[in-house]
Amino acid sequence: MQRARRLREQVRATRSDLTLRREADMMAVYLGVTLLVALNVTHDESPPPLPELLLIIWGTTVGLAVTHWFAIALAAHLVRDPHLHHTPGEMLFSQIVMAVVLALVASVVVVIAPTREEVLTARVAVAVFIGALVTSEASANGTGLRQALAVGTAALVVALALATLKLALK
Repeated sequence: MQRARRLREQVRATRSDLTLRREADMMAVYLGVTLLVALNVTHDESPPPLPELLLIIWGTTVGLAVTHWFAIALAAHLVRDPHLHHTPGEMLFSQIVMAVVLALVASVVVVIAPTREEVLTARVAVAVFIGALVTSEASANGTGLRQALAVGTAALVVALALATLKLALK
């Protein structure tokens, strides 16, 4: 019971503390674009088996978030910043929360999608996730709904373009 309450408090802090929220949002967009690249590597005509596809989703999102935390923790150890208000552990938690949410969204879509369309639907879900996150944050910052939707749509398009470009440069 105590552990569950502490976990809820940490999740709330991730969304209410602006620094942690920015870190979580940045990680969600970064992981979303990276996941789009990973999903673009597979061929729609012969998608990987479902367990392998889920491994790609979870390995890309949570694996990269943990790798990013390692880099933050190492950098914080090497370069001491007296103005740093959060521990690497707090940063890790905020980033892992978004990585798990993104992985869950993509996983649910993949599991319910018809076979052979699961990779495409996962790509769409990830792109929509990025657009929805940006739209939501823009609205929370006082941007009008129409403009927030425009910014979210632009983020969705840029994320897809970056993923496509990264794959093309491979």
